[in-house]
Amino acid sequence: MNVPDISIIVPVYKVEPYLDRCVRSLLAQTIKDMEIILVDDGSPDRCPELCDGYARVDSRIKVIHKRNEGLGMACNSGIEAAAGKYIAFCDSDDWVAPEMYRTMVYSAEEYDAQMVFTGLRRVDEAGNVYPMAQASELRVYDTPEQVRGFGLGMIASAPGVAVERQVMMSAKVVLYRGDMIAGNRLRFNSEREIISEDLFFNLDCLRHARRVVELPKTFYNYFFNSLSLTQSYRADRFSKSMAMRGELLRRYGWLGEELKTRADRMVAGYARTILRQLVGNKKLSWGQKRREFMAIAESPVWREIGETYPVNLMPLSHRLVFKSLVKRGFFAVWAMLTAERVVRGISR
Repeated sequence: MNVPDISIIVPVYKVEPYLDRCVRSLLAQTIKDMEIILVDDGSPDRCPELCDGYARVDSRIKVIHKRNEGLGMACNSGIEAAAGKYIAFCDSDDWVAPEMYRTMVYSAEEYDAQMVFTGLRRVDEAGNVYPMAQASELRVYDTPEQVRGFGLGMIASAPGVAVERQVMMSAKVVLYRGDMIAGNRLRFNSEREIISEDLFFNLDCLRHARRVVELPKTFYNYFFNSLSLTQSYRADRFSKSMAMRGELLRRYGWLGEELKTRADRMVAGYARTILRQLVGNKKLSWGQKRREFMAIAESPVWREIGETYPVNLMPLSHRLVFKSLVKRGFFAVWAMLTAERVVRGISR
């Protein structure tokens, strides 16, 4: 039985306008010994028949049709069907540069790495490109301490570091050894139960990785559109981020004592993002926004973090929002985040 160099798993759901761009970018890869697994997650549009059409044209394409269970479960179905030495994931409304997977497979072979990370750029509907994250140099992590530090950087940066997170948590910019995933029965959580399913999958993989490589290259184009759920305010987002914090503390003790510090910074960062989205939401009245703010500010987590986290090492803007949350200062947070929107040029 032929073992392809790589299996590229593409979960597909309601992306009819974008699917062709994604598939064409995968078929244009300079690595030819590959399989592309399109997982139709019960898509209600024409995506199922489009997937079948691609499979008829190119024998490297496999199609799985399944009932809708969400992104994480679709990725798991792809893992179950994957035959490649390496496994990668690509969202069906995104696209990649032609040399992405050949470069990553070559690096994995050269360094005998179980995971290879690359950068990511965001592209909006108008074609504007926004670099998001990329290593500044080639980095190889091959001791348990180095791999743990890499994993902690994926949760959140250390106190005092201005950037919120130094390592991308996205599984879409990672190449994984297939035998590492199969041998340890590694699977995604459902994002309907735990948000940031990519983070948990990557941390599970890091626990079993002997060597991890970061490449100072970006190949992946993350398509950002105005309907993106991650950019709009959702009332349940804070409670889900708190559940995520609890799950991190429960599952990843192998990351050491620093885990709680990073998890605390992570939840504070999520809170700022949620409040920023709340400030910019035009559908809610002032009264509704204040009630939503108070629901976040009344969480006991802020006093707990205040007692254990080195708050004074927080970047100034982060520290001011945190202290306003502790004091339940709705108008102070509102003024700071509104000013931030103006400075960034995104006020409406």
